[in-house]
Amino acid sequence: MDAPEFFMPYEPMGSNPAEAEAEQAMWTWLEHYDLVPSELTRRRMERTRPARMYALWCPWADAEELALLSEYTAWAFIVDDQFDIEIPDPQRCLHTIAALNAVYDGGRPSGVLAVAFADLWRRLCEGRSADWREAVRAEIRGWLWTYYTETIGRLTDHLPDMDTYRAHRRDSVALFVFLDISERAEGVDLSPAARQLPAMRLLREAAVEHMGLLNDILSVDSDEASSYLYNSVLLAEHHYGHSRSEARDLVNSMLTGLIHRMNTAIDRLPAELDVAQITGRDRADTLATARSYTVYVRANLDYHYQAARYTSAPREALEHGLPLT
Repeated sequence: MDAPEFFMPYEPMGSNPAEAEAEQAMWTWLEHYDLVPSELTRRRMERTRPARMYALWCPWADAEELALLSEYTAWAFIVDDQFDIEIPDPQRCLHTIAALNAVYDGGRPSGVLAVAFADLWRRLCEGRSADWREAVRAEIRGWLWTYYTETIGRLTDHLPDMDTYRAHRRDSVALFVFLDISERAEGVDLSPAARQLPAMRLLREAAVEHMGLLNDILSVDSDEASSYLYNSVLLAEHHYGHSRSEARDLVNSMLTGLIHRMNTAIDRLPAELDVAQITGRDRADTLATARSYTVYVRANLDYHYQAARYTSAPREALEHGLPLT
């Protein structure tokens, strides 16, 4: 893995000791829902290490919660592989999005991805507020539609400019969802008033964009090998004529700026909580959640160096099975 030195002021929090138990439960769930039907798909998941990702994100979660979050992570990576690696197909993309969105309507799910998602959605929503469910539902829908945007862009060779891409990446990396489902492990359920504070929105956007652009740098060889150009490094080469090194440095400078943006947002948060008259448990939960976002950003960096999905050569990293429906 060829990567620049990243600016990362946040300290690692260690790994969850319940990881092995959660990973075992995750594999049982994946097999039950027929999400790893071949040796190729199993090896792809072994290289991805979803349980390790969440063990770094939420080092204090209990084993049951860690298993659920790991199962959602595994499912999301499987969905991602249906589109990023495969030849773009608008009709297959639309069919998959429709099947997954239909889960919210309570009908009988169609296809293995939707059947598995129906189970995840039911369990993720247990004990959650209506506002939380509405926010996460909108975030998942926003994420899924980015695949259609990319499918059309790839087939027409109409690649976004960098500013457009950066906004797109905040949705396509799917991590707004992860910020919110992690509230289960942290024992919080933020109110809309807290979630919509300007500083909180700035912090969330900076955090997910950092994680997405970092992934771009550490996935660039595999993305290039699969002709998947929705990657900030590859777009810098395409639009600006940069060398690989210059493009990486440019995106790395964006990452540094996003860390500073996160810190600015955290500094602004107490004053905004004051004027919004958010007090008591809600205030404490909001401040704790802001600190958790720094843990997740650091964990995302560490995870990428611990998963063969990112550390392997493209030929091995891109090995995968047939598309699922």
